[in-house]
Amino acid sequence: MHSIDRNTARHERARLRTALVMLALAVSALVIVASATGAGASTHGHSAKHRAHTGASKPVRAVVLTPAPGDRTSSSFNVDVSLQARNARGNNLLSDYTSAFTDPTGPDGNGNPAFHPGASTAAPGLVVTLSTTPSMARTPLAGPRTNLAGVFQINSVTRNHGLNSTWNDWQVTSPGFFGKNTSATLTVYAVRGKAPDVVPAGGLTPISNVVRETYRIGA
Repeated sequence: MHSIDRNTARHERARLRTALVMLALAVSALVIVASATGAGASTHGHSAKHRAHTGASKPVRAVVLTPAPGDRTSSSFNVDVSLQARNARGNNLLSDYTSAFTDPTGPDGNGNPAFHPGASTAAPGLVVTLSTTPSMARTPLAGPRTNLAGVFQINSVTRNHGLNSTWNDWQVTSPGFFGKNTSATLTVYAVRGKAPDVVPAGGLTPISNVVRETYRIGA
C-alpha cells in the first residue's frame, strides 16, 4: 500500500515538474515575442517620430507621391509631388502657386518657353532635384543641382478645410535621359518666394520638410 502511494507521489511530482517546465517554456516564449514586438514598435515609433520631426515645425509639408522608395521604374518615369499648407502661414507662402498645364511643345508646336529646367512659373517655390540629371553645356542643365520644377507639365491647386495644397506632375518623355539601370535620388522641398534655377553649393533654406526618395531607373 505504501509502495503504491510512493509510486503515485513520484508520478504526481513528475507530472508537476513537467507542467512547471512547460509553463516556464511558455512564459519564455511569450517574453521573447513581447520583446520582439516591443522592439518593432519602438523602431516604428522612432521612425514615425523622426518623419514627423523632419517637418512638423515647418508651415508647409512636402510629399512625394511617386516614385516610392525602392521602386524600379522604366527609363521613362513619372514624378508626382505635393506641397501642403499646415496653417495660415503655409497658405500665405503658397498663395502665388497656380493651376497650369505646361505643354512642352507650345501652342504652335515650336516649343514652350515656360517648359524648361529651372523654377516653375506655376509653382515658384518648388525645388525638385534628381541625382542623375546630366550637365550639358549651353543649356540650363547643370547636373544634380538643377531645379527641375519647371519641367512639370501639370500643376494644380486645391483647398481643403481652409488649407491650400499644390499637386505637381512630371512625365519624363525622353526614355533614358536621366539614366538606365541606375539608382537615383529625388529631392523635393519648398523655399520662400521664387526658387533658383540651380541650387547653390551652400544649399537653400526650406520652408518645408525635405523629402529624399531613392529608387532605381530601369531600362
